[in-house]
Amino acid sequence: MSAKKGLLPWLGAFVALDMVILGALLVPFWQDLRMDPHNVTSMLGSLLVPPAVLLLTTLFSADLKASLAFWRPRHALPGHRAFSKYLEGDSRINQGALRNRLGDFPTEPVAQNTLWYRLYRQHRDDPAVLDANKRFLLFRDLATLSFLLALGTPALLKIMGLPMAMAPAAAIFSIQYVLACVCAQQSGIRFVRTVLAIESST
Repeated sequence: MSAKKGLLPWLGAFVALDMVILGALLVPFWQDLRMDPHNVTSMLGSLLVPPAVLLLTTLFSADLKASLAFWRPRHALPGHRAFSKYLEGDSRINQGALRNRLGDFPTEPVAQNTLWYRLYRQHRDDPAVLDANKRFLLFRDLATLSFLLALGTPALLKIMGLPMAMAPAAAIFSIQYVLACVCAQQSGIRFVRTVLAIESST
């Protein structure tokens, strides 16, 4: 079973909610529009229907999406800090048992991610790992989409002759981007720790 299965409907639902918010935002500018605000949001929403959402999220590499979500230009994936940072603070992880199984933990980011990924591959079908991975991927991709909306929506509104709506739209989608990033970061940490916890109890 793939953790990515079923993510597209969730991302589409978030985009639909964004279009509703954008429609509500445009209502005060009704007289400045040459068309119904709902038609405007429908037109913008048509750019982000599920196939387009899939295309937009696929165009970005996993490393770039992680960089956008974790605000790190290098070594952004949470696995890069699996043993040096995230091993602590989770009572589910038996560090002694884990050290007996793995030996000394790596400290270099790439080595940490490589070892953690090997453990993940061994437990990827565990229901807890699948759930944690799915949440991480959902919020990571939502952060990517929110980043694109924060940049693209104001530009589209300017092209459509609605400069007065640019700042509110940018603010709304920027807030959404920050919230999605925070959720992605927390979900990513939970994902890393879940794998380590299961490995330490095997």
